[in-house]
Amino acid sequence: MKTVAFIGFGDIAERTSIALSFAGYTQLRGLCRHPEVKRNPAHVELIAGDAANGSDLAKLITSDTEVVVMTLTPDRSSDDSYFDGYVVPARLLQNHLQSNGLTPRIIYISSTGVYGERNGEWIDEETPARPNNHQGEMLLQAEQTVQSASENVSILRCSGIYGPNRSRLAELLISGKAVITPAWTNRIHADDVAGFIAYLIQHPEQQRPLFLVSDDEPLQQEDAYGRLAKRLGVDLRPLSREDEIGRRGSKRINNRSLHASGYQLLFPTYAPK
Repeated sequence: MKTVAFIGFGDIAERTSIALSFAGYTQLRGLCRHPEVKRNPAHVELIAGDAANGSDLAKLITSDTEVVVMTLTPDRSSDDSYFDGYVVPARLLQNHLQSNGLTPRIIYISSTGVYGERNGEWIDEETPARPNNHQGEMLLQAEQTVQSASENVSILRCSGIYGPNRSRLAELLISGKAVITPAWTNRIHADDVAGFIAYLIQHPEQQRPLFLVSDDEPLQQEDAYGRLAKRLGVDLRPLSREDEIGRRGSKRINNRSLHASGYQLLFPTYAPK
């Protein structure tokens, strides 16, 4: 049975671990800063530590580790949260693996924020990543570091993740602070991110260097907001509108490689609950 190590045991890692547990995986470890505040799932050995600390990574990733899943989040208290939260852990992982001759499979969760397109262009795995902001540049730098850390790496560039306990957009709509622009947006449910990670772990023959992880239906921002607003009972009409596209850009994600892997989306379109 494979030993799977999660660098960063947050929402996506926990969902993935549950899927793997149902599939019979019993050797699961997770690194997080505060295990005591987690629900402490019985099927996962939680290790207190920080992904930006090399000795903590060494506790997590040992010679028996066959798969490493990296689900990092930036530390908002840092002056350069994306460098410290993504690039530093990637460099430490690279150093740890190469110094100890370890070659696990790596599944690294990144973002479609590495694409800087602003005119609704279609994006697929062949599209060059050209970030248009510092956050995107740091995400891409971290990806490139992880890719050089092992021979078998898969980068999962996810679009906007939604699902339980992800309330930022709802808060913006309810407060009236959301701004509608002509941008195209893309969504993926947290259960599908976790489900796809678990699927790749169980089907290594389907792993490839890069996947765009998004649902089947890119939406104009107003349409996406409208679906959530209807669920919340919020009127979009008083919201501010601007013609200028925001920093997240405007693009449409083609997910044909995800479908070609054989994975079946649980939420093929955006349907907020």
